[in-house]
Amino acid sequence: MEKYNDKNRDNGRIIGGLIIIAVGAVLLLRNTGVDFPRWLFSWPMILILVGIYSGFKHNFKNPSWLILIGIGGFFLVQKFIPGLSREPLFWPLVIIAAGVLFMLRPRHDAFAFNKNKQTDIFGNTQTTLVGSGQSVVPDPSDTIFVRSVFSGVKRNMLSKNFQGGTISSIFGGSEIDFTQADINGNVVIRFEVLFGGAKIIIPSHWAVQNEIEGVFHGVDDNRRFNPDAALNPGKVLVLKGSVTFGGVEIRSY
Repeated sequence: MEKYNDKNRDNGRIIGGLIIIAVGAVLLLRNTGVDFPRWLFSWPMILILVGIYSGFKHNFKNPSWLILIGIGGFFLVQKFIPGLSREPLFWPLVIIAAGVLFMLRPRHDAFAFNKNKQTDIFGNTQTTLVGSGQSVVPDPSDTIFVRSVFSGVKRNMLSKNFQGGTISSIFGGSEIDFTQADINGNVVIRFEVLFGGAKIIIPSHWAVQNEIEGVFHGVDDNRRFNPDAALNPGKVLVLKGSVTFGGVEIRSY
C-alpha cells in the first residue's frame, strides 16, 4: 500500500512538472511573437489542467479530475461556438454528472475476501483468525461513510471503537461530530473534497496527523493546544485523501 501511494505521488510530481514546463514554454513562445488562440490562456483551461494533474496523481480513481475537466470544458465550449448559449446545457449536464458520480461512488460495504486474507475499505490486508476460519470484519457502526453532492450533511458518531471511513463532499459540505466517539491506535479518515468543505469536531485529547494532499485547498486546525493530545500516541486520527478547491476544518471543544 505504501509503495502504491509513493508511486502515485511520483506520477503526480512528474505530470505536475510537465504541465508547468508546458505552460512556461507556451508563455515564452507567445512573448516571442508566436500566435496562440486566446482560449488557451483562459481560466477554464486552468481547471482542465488541474483536472489532468489530479487524475494522474490519483490514478484516475478519484472522480474530482473528471468534474474539473467537465466544468472547464463546459465554460470553454462557448469560445469555440460563439453563438451557443450555455444555459440550456447546464442542468442536463449536471444530471449527467450526477449519474457519473453515482456510478463511481465507492461501495461502502465492499470487503474483498479470499481463503487466507481480506482487504478492508482502506486497502489494508487482514488475516483470518487462526483456527476459526472467519475473517475479522469491522462492525458497520464503527465506520463512517458520508457523501454529500450538491448538499449538506451533519452526523454524530457515537462508536467507542471507531475504525475510520470516508468523507466525500462534492459541491457540498459535511459536518461530523466525534466528541462522543473514541478510538484506539491510529485510525484513518479519507477525504474526497471538490469545490466543497468538511468539518470534523473531535475530542481534545486526540492527536491529529494530517496527510491530506490537494490543489488550491486548505486544512485549518482550529483546536486549542492540548498537551495531552501531543503526548498521546494511543489515539491518533490520520487524515488522508485529496481536497481540490475546498477545505477541511478541525475543531474540538
